[in-house]
Amino acid sequence: MERVKLSELKMESRNEVLGFLKKLWNEETTQCPMCGQDLELLHKKAKNNDCDWQCKNCDKVFKTIHLLDELNEVQK
Repeated sequence: MERVKLSELKMESRNEVLGFLKKLWNEETTQCPMCGQDLELLHKKAKNNDCDWQCKNCDKVFKTIHLLDELNEVQK
């Protein structure tokens, strides 16, 4: 499993990235921006942990806190 970097998301704007992250945190059905498959919680047994998501198809891990940190660094 490989962690996804912000540059890999292929999203045009900050608002688009924030919308993607909010969908994950709200546990809405969200597709992988790379392959289009539905993302799944990485830690299914950990209660109230909606921070890490995984795409089983392309074996990528979306760590939302790291992505948010990267987004904030870009905006400085």
